[in-house]
Amino acid sequence: MFEANCLKEQPADIVRRVLEEQRPCFVTAREGERGVLLPLDEVYDEVVDAHPRVLSARMKDLVRPGKDMAMYCVQVALSDERDAIRFVDEEGQPVLAMVGAVRFLRWLEEAEESEPEEEP
Repeated sequence: MFEANCLKEQPADIVRRVLEEQRPCFVTAREGERGVLLPLDEVYDEVVDAHPRVLSARMKDLVRPGKDMAMYCVQVALSDERDAIRFVDEEGQPVLAMVGAVRFLRWLEEAEESEPEEEP
């Protein structure tokens, strides 16, 4: 997992890295308002679906230069992490999602706790 500030870095660069590395990114929009941008697959679909409301948006809006990514991040944070945003490509297929940082960390801890321990 890595971190990025979507007001200081280009949104397209952040998205490209998440897609290439297939790992989540903590995205900061402004002080105290963070979300997690994650690639959608069978593992992370679970954390997206754990949000009470999942909104849809287009990938082309997420990667556009400017403050769109920051607005999505703020939306997730200001909803008290009830909202998640699923980003779809040109064909309408879900590709990425923005979820609440605290909710994601809680989900990650629960997933790690439920993994069977390896015996030496």
